[in-house]
Amino acid sequence: MSLLSLPPELAFLISSHLNSPKDLLSFLRTSQKFYHLLTNELYQNNIRSGGGSALLWYASRGDELGVRNMLRAGANVNLRSPNRAQSTALLEAVNNKHIGVVQILLENGALPDVADARSRRPLVLATKGPSDVAITKLLLEHGAMVDPVVFDKHAPLLEAVRSNQESKVVLLLKHGADIHILDRRTGMTLVHIAASKNATPEIIKILIASGIQMESQDNMGRTPLQIAAGHSCTRAVRLLLHLGANPNFKNMHQYWKGWSALFYVATNLSIPGNGRKSIIRALVVHGAELDTRNHAQKTPLLHAVSQSAIKQSQALVECGASIMARDAHGETALHLAASSSSWCSGMLGWLVDTGADVNWSGGKHGETPIFNAIRNFYTRQGMECIRNLLSLGADVHSRNMDGLTPLSLAVHMGSIESTKVLLEHGSCANSRDKNGQSPLHYAAEARNAHKIVELLIQYGANVNSRDMLGFTPLHRIVAKEETWTAAGELLKAGADRYAIADDGTFPHEMVPDGPWAETKRSLIRFYTP
Repeated sequence: MSLLSLPPELAFLISSHLNSPKDLLSFLRTSQKFYHLLTNELYQNNIRSGGGSALLWYASRGDELGVRNMLRAGANVNLRSPNRAQSTALLEAVNNKHIGVVQILLENGALPDVADARSRRPLVLATKGPSDVAITKLLLEHGAMVDPVVFDKHAPLLEAVRSNQESKVVLLLKHGADIHILDRRTGMTLVHIAASKNATPEIIKILIASGIQMESQDNMGRTPLQIAAGHSCTRAVRLLLHLGANPNFKNMHQYWKGWSALFYVATNLSIPGNGRKSIIRALVVHGAELDTRNHAQKTPLLHAVSQSAIKQSQALVECGASIMARDAHGETALHLAASSSSWCSGMLGWLVDTGADVNWSGGKHGETPIFNAIRNFYTRQGMECIRNLLSLGADVHSRNMDGLTPLSLAVHMGSIESTKVLLEHGSCANSRDKNGQSPLHYAAEARNAHKIVELLIQYGANVNSRDMLGFTPLHRIVAKEETWTAAGELLKAGADRYAIADDGTFPHEMVPDGPWAETKRSLIRFYTP
């Protein structure tokens, strides 16, 4: 007797002795007759051996017939997957956007609020992504809780707003969702969330009409308008302004004290956005104060320049922002551009072309912008900034309140390259500050002192110049450790080893006590180049 001619009774008997679902499936596939005859046995075998795991498999793939057959065979509709995910058939169907399977499972008693190991409920999954609103509707109609439960990371309504799904927002509100929920981490209201995602006008209007205050603040003191401006969400900014948002509302949080919306749009964030100019113009049209100041007395323009945000800076100036505004320290936009760690190559030239004075003194010490650039010579583009300022007409002979020249500062900072550039542009190697100190005196404080001393001597520095106390550069150099090569350079150039300061001190007497001190003193007294 062939296998295909077996009577049904024998086929059932054989299948009852096949404990492995794999073996049973192989037996069913031998003929269409056995497949139709023993399919239900296959489902029951899966329930006996695997607890009904096939139900989750069918649900994840949207196989409505397979789901119905598993349920008829007695599979537990709320069965959890055996792995660590602890998923259910309903979660799988919702996550994979299978409307028909969701409906079958709910009609057969699936619990609508059972969460997986990651604390995700079906309703949260349905509102998080761009799935059909029918799934959300089915879950709500079968008793899913519309407001967040303890283990929810985010409320369903918040997820719907975040993913910009207007129909789901309307549906959730219709079912009584709490409009005043906040993001647990940031304290943002739903209007904040909508503004940050550039949500549709209808969503923002619905939320505001439902009672959320337009000037509500998050944990950082930011309003929805400020959030939208900072995220370059042009549509949201225009709508909020149209609805009456105050463009001059100032943040009072300690980190952003005094910031209005213009400061947020002036910030050069990593978030891409080509609409920042449009946002600035919209804010100004609706009454934003261009030269308003934050707690550091910076205007939006000064802040934009300090962030190297050239497009925003240009838009602010086009709208009428003052190019010569000063911050709390008296520094102008050009000062800030020269000292910015994220320096923008086109910023300096544009500021000068717009009317900024490259030799305007400001700041605590009354310095021109080139001083700021020299102090930042070690940054990635610091030297390029110095060269740009020199090409724009920066005065190498300018002095700060202490009489310090750019060259003396460069020497003091230990920058060989900036020292050389300034000397090549005509800096005087014998300039003096108010204390009578020349660049050679400052070389004692510099790294690579011997190279800087050699460079200054090449450009005619006087090795025997004296400061207000009568000290020569040799006095200052030998008083420091690790400057003996520099002292040798001074002696080679004719430094007077017997020069007496006003207090009667010889250079060799400036050598600090310590190991080899006497040897060093003898070297100063008797060294012959």
